[in-house]
Amino acid sequence: MPEAVTEKKSFDQKADFKSREDRLKELTDQLEVGVKSVRNSAEFKNLLATMAKFPHYSVNNCILIAMQKPDATLCQSYTGWKNMGRYVKKGERGIRVIAPAPYKIEKEVDKVDANGKVILDKDGEPVKETREINVMSYKAETTFDVSQTEGKELPQLAINELKGDVNKFTILMDIIKDISPVPIGFEDIKTGAKGYYHVQDKRIAIQEGMSDLQTLKTCLHEVVHAKLHADPGKEISKNRKEIEAEGTAAVVLNFFGYDTSSYSFPYLASYSTDESLKELKSALGTIRSTSSMIIKSVEDMMIDKEKTQEMSPEQGALLEQYAKEQAGVKSKEGIEKSHHEGDAPLKNIDGVVADKSGITGNVGRKILGTVRILPDGWGGVKQSLLDNLNIRKDQIKNETAEKTAGKEKEVVTK
Repeated sequence: MPEAVTEKKSFDQKADFKSREDRLKELTDQLEVGVKSVRNSAEFKNLLATMAKFPHYSVNNCILIAMQKPDATLCQSYTGWKNMGRYVKKGERGIRVIAPAPYKIEKEVDKVDANGKVILDKDGEPVKETREINVMSYKAETTFDVSQTEGKELPQLAINELKGDVNKFTILMDIIKDISPVPIGFEDIKTGAKGYYHVQDKRIAIQEGMSDLQTLKTCLHEVVHAKLHADPGKEISKNRKEIEAEGTAAVVLNFFGYDTSSYSFPYLASYSTDESLKELKSALGTIRSTSSMIIKSVEDMMIDKEKTQEMSPEQGALLEQYAKEQAGVKSKEGIEKSHHEGDAPLKNIDGVVADKSGITGNVGRKILGTVRILPDGWGGVKQSLLDNLNIRKDQIKNETAEKTAGKEKEVVTK
């Protein structure tokens, strides 16, 4: 398995000049090959034998677990843990789930023959018999996450934490925070998890103190959860969610030249329960489309953030003032009116028409006051505020250069 990246690279670096679609197809194919190699190992087969002893929770129970303990990874009842040589730590609060509780009752029913036809007595009335019937009921049950227990070690796959620096890490973190639909924060996660998406609080928590590469990978993973899996009404299995999130994070970073296979392949294998990789294969379309959207946003927003960083404090202040002035030029009513007067609607990269406020909920689209901002390349029919800001920024640079040249000329003349 390839080693984790340890040297510093340029995030702008591309592996080749293939089209984005071809490159994404190639990278998702690599996911399949890598996960297959992990699944064929003796280490993984030992893990599967252990995992078979754990209960398989329904989608609804997975939602309940995520709401009560968002960083939970492996749950089992108190007795189940005890049978595996592990014990719940003192003071731990259990996670409540709904468990089936079937019971039997005796009921008098019509007697039928071998063909299923009701047997009649001499008076033509159905013959009755007493039969035991299974009735399905449900009860609340308490379960505990592995992080709440101690004792005999469980077999694990070697999922190595990623090491290495990332060029322009600060800029990239800013971009990921812009892309994320919920706030991202750093904390000391006691369970040992690298990060988690909190379903109820609508926020992302990332373990502090990790390497650049691990931090970026984990952030992307949780952002995908927040974007694709925030709706509790969607019946998506936990395995499918984890495969989509980790697969997308791995593909995005690999696209820019960062190898996460030492972490991502074992992680994906642990959630691919079918030998044919049916779960992974069914998720590849979502992984490709989500990766493409994020990559496009990163590329577009990277250019703008790099240009902004090159500006002097004076230029930055002037640009900010210009943005505020422009934000007040058009009211919401004005924007709606322009649509009614025949302006063509804005479209995003997938060709989806935006609503009257310019919002489609897609990555990279922002709102500044009541003025629409579209990152370069999103195909806005009318010139966006961002375009105007870039034009004004160049004007500020030229004016600053002219003033500097004028002062120099004045000094020479004197």
